Amino acid sequence: MNSKEKWQLIELWEQAREGTLSEDNSNKLSQIIQDEPEALRLLAHAALLDAEIQHLDARELTQPVATSARKESPTTSWRWHLVTGALAAAIAIAALTLFDQSPAPVATLAKAKNCKWGSSALPTLEGSNLLPGTLDLLEGMATLHFNSGAEVILEAPVCLEVLSSMECQVKKGTVVADVPPQAKGFTIVTPETRIVDWGTRFGVSAAEDGKCLVHVIEGLVEVQRHGEKASKELRAGQRVDYGGFMAGATNPDADRDEQPEPGRWLPDPLRDLGDGWQAVTTGYGEGRDTWIQSNASIQATGRESFLRVKHSSHDGRLDRKAYIAFDLQRFKGRQILDAELELHIEPSELGFASLVPDATFVIHALIDESQDQWPEDGLSWKQAPAHDATPQCRTAPIASQTALIGKFMVPQGTTRGAFIVGGKMLTEVLRQDSNGMVTFIICRQTDEMARNGLAHAFASRENTKNTPPTLRVKLEHEGVK
Repeated sequence: MNSKEKWQLIELWEQAREGTLSEDNSNKLSQIIQDEPEALRLLAHAALLDAEIQHLDARELTQPVATSARKESPTTSWRWHLVTGALAAAIAIAALTLFDQSPAPVATLAKAKNCKWGSSALPTLEGSNLLPGTLDLLEGMATLHFNSGAEVILEAPVCLEVLSSMECQVKKGTVVADVPPQAKGFTIVTPETRIVDWGTRFGVSAAEDGKCLVHVIEGLVEVQRHGEKASKELRAGQRVDYGGFMAGATNPDADRDEQPEPGRWLPDPLRDLGDGWQAVTTGYGEGRDTWIQSNASIQATGRESFLRVKHSSHDGRLDRKAYIAFDLQRFKGRQILDAELELHIEPSELGFASLVPDATFVIHALIDESQDQWPEDGLSWKQAPAHDATPQCRTAPIASQTALIGKFMVPQGTTRGAFIVGGKMLTEVLRQDSNGMVTFIICRQTDEMARNGLAHAFASRENTKNTPPTLRVKLEHEGVK
């Protein structure tokens, strides 16, 4: 029953209580009870609650109800009193339903992909209706559909508070909002910033200390910053960075001594794993790791804690490859029986995960050993091993100078975890090494779906919080032939 029908039922109920119910309205009331399933449900509840609500007793139910307007038999009077009492309870329930002020759902958790949740106050099962409250996403990617029509994608790690069908707050982390025309005015707030959408697609990154980055992908947004009198209008391709998000993301951990959080335990760069297996990282000996980018103005310093890898057909300046090298002198003269290479992915702080589908990465080994002595500091797009300016080298190295050792897929939204490749080709490349050094080149084959997609990041040897690239080899026991 809609609100109008409930009000009509209330009016009929009042007439019944006052004894002024006309024959037509009596028929109408009977028809409502007969035709409306909800009215029947209310009457069923009323039958159970009748005695409590109307305070009727057995004597009242068996005596005639004297009214000047109605002459009835005792039986008719008893039935009418019962129906009136039941109806009173039924309409009371209907009125409570009509005027219920408890919060109603304002959004739906439409998708939850590879998600790990923290201390969320709202349900985290895909398809759940969401009241106002907080979601804390530790890993993965989740999509919220607001009742207004707006869609907000959460890219872990992120903490977001659902406020209403037209507003949410990003307490920390990154989201991408897609707002159709019917939801114009949808608003995202951060600790110090208010972003009002006018029918667009945009991304927001926020920190608890007030830092905020707003990047418009399509359309128009209005940005209001606390302490600033005038608001800013941003259109497609424009952004505003309060607090230096981009500067920090370009060269994170450049100075470890200034990091606000302490590092954690990390494995030694060379370890004996038992049963003939040994592990070596890019931090051992002459090992090194870095990355190159197609933008000539960007050059790695070799001190970055991330190795960023990306492919973009939407912007020719944003392709990236990673280079890693392992010192193999420790294994010289030993027969290598098996091997595997492990990389650890990290949140990259650059781009939006929702704009990149499941991404395929390929790893090639450099077989032209004359190029193994590349510099970690200053390696560039113009001068890198097995690389040139041809289009095919944006997603792969020069084929004649390398060997493909394997590939792996990073699911959309994944920003944590380890990925391993191994097999005969990797083992054979290590066996054929003659200079005690091996170089691997990491490329992403998958394109972004739109400009500003995620640049995937893998932990480097400078990373103080995650394991650097690691090569594990199984050696033949000494003395065994």
